[in-house]
Amino acid sequence: MKLFGLDIRTNKARKAELEYYKKVLADAGVKVTWDGDKYPGSFGITKDFEIIDREKLCKRSLQLFTENAYTKGLIRRIVRNEIFTGLTANSNPIGSIIWPELDEITQTDMAIKFGDVITQEFELYANNYELFDFKKQLTFGEFQEMVRREALLCGDGIVVSRVNRYTGLPSWEWINGSHIKSPMDGQKLAKGHTLKSGVELDEYGRHVAYYVENVVGGDIKYERIPVKGEKSGRQISWMVYGSEKMGDAVRGASLLDCVLSMLKDIDRYKDAEVRAAVINALIAFTVEKDVNATMGTRPTAGLARPVHEVGPIKNDEVTHRQPIQLMEPGTAFDDLAPGEKVVSYATNRPNVNYAAFEGAVLDAICWSLEIPPEIVKLKFTSSYSASRQANNEFEVYLKYRTFKNSKDFCQIIFEEFVIQAVINNQMNLPGFIYAFVDSSLWRIKSAWLNCSWSGISRPSVERTKDVKAANDALDNGLTTFDDECRRLNGKSFRQTVQILKREIDYAHQLGFNPHILEDNNGKNAYPEMSDNGSDVDNDNGSEE
Repeated sequence: MKLFGLDIRTNKARKAELEYYKKVLADAGVKVTWDGDKYPGSFGITKDFEIIDREKLCKRSLQLFTENAYTKGLIRRIVRNEIFTGLTANSNPIGSIIWPELDEITQTDMAIKFGDVITQEFELYANNYELFDFKKQLTFGEFQEMVRREALLCGDGIVVSRVNRYTGLPSWEWINGSHIKSPMDGQKLAKGHTLKSGVELDEYGRHVAYYVENVVGGDIKYERIPVKGEKSGRQISWMVYGSEKMGDAVRGASLLDCVLSMLKDIDRYKDAEVRAAVINALIAFTVEKDVNATMGTRPTAGLARPVHEVGPIKNDEVTHRQPIQLMEPGTAFDDLAPGEKVVSYATNRPNVNYAAFEGAVLDAICWSLEIPPEIVKLKFTSSYSASRQANNEFEVYLKYRTFKNSKDFCQIIFEEFVIQAVINNQMNLPGFIYAFVDSSLWRIKSAWLNCSWSGISRPSVERTKDVKAANDALDNGLTTFDDECRRLNGKSFRQTVQILKREIDYAHQLGFNPHILEDNNGKNAYPEMSDNGSDVDNDNGSEE
């Protein structure tokens, strides 16, 4: 039934009609359910990614990183830009939460003071490899690089907190994901707990412990490492993933899992072309003969053929000489038989289309990894605008990775250091112990542990334009000094100003007045910043 051209049939009638047509199509052998196929079998084999040969994927990724130039360059570019010398901590306690009874200015001053202390203490700890690294080899920055590289290649791994018995501070160990496996003889678990791919889960799917496979004296043994201390609730271990995963997935996968075959094949193509080019270069020329030609004269018989000759015996040793007749420039062949001709060997290798094909494959790989090809290849042959846009797109990626790397890895290490340093009386943070013990004071604890992380400050494509744009944005109130300092030099505004003040004070001690402190007339624009605090207002800079 239609009203004003609209179908106003009841839902019951529509459902009955749909069932009728489904039956008609099914009787005719036509599939009526939608599973992504445009026609039967068009999608191909449907794979179940719950069943993953994790060990083989890890080995193949590591193999490509070892022997494949494309993979090595790709991973190195990612790690070098994401980590560089390591993400840098900048402690930012929130004064309004820690000292609500104080005025706003005092809150800010106290937060800056304690933030500087925490940052300096953590830097001393992080840069001391004997304190930081359980194996006493890596600083915090180097540790970050190792964790990120192996997580990218193997999919995941765990960071484990060990206690340094001399300092009482945590020292850190990285265990590659290839060693995390479920015990072969089974494992007795708590009620409601399950074991999946070496990870023990509770009834809510939360990580409880990890099982690490070790070979001791030829025997395989498994170490159970809990995620948190049973009594303290402190973080003992956690898993770091190399790339994104589904929400209910337990383990991660290699970043290269979907491009392994492409990387291997493009490397085979390169090796084949290189070998073909070498063989091509070894063959200087050929002698062609007509079908009716007589027996060949072998015109090249005397060229570049070594003649083995045994020399006289000296001191019971036989000397050997191999005189070689070379083809000198201007050599002519005048003894060719009828029907013979000397032909230059074809020099059409490597394939003229190789570079374009290689570029297309690498572009596809870079696209799947969210990295501009210009960054990976280090080729900026387009215009300034195109290069700048590629740089901006990569900045988006790096900002996200800085957020992820700091949240999933760096911040946890920072928090555990601060907690243990306060417990050991190595730092005095008022009220922190009470907030740590009393869970109802979680806001104060979080305010003390608030920290920002900064990565590499990548060089600008054209620094002059960027600085001018930053100045214009500041003049119009569209940005902050802190944002622009982090963008241009990687440091916070507070750090930048503090360093600048120290440098200016030192310059004044030497009798040098930096140009940035002069006005348009060459006079000191900030007389209160002179070495003794007195005004400097005459032309020669003498004090009145």
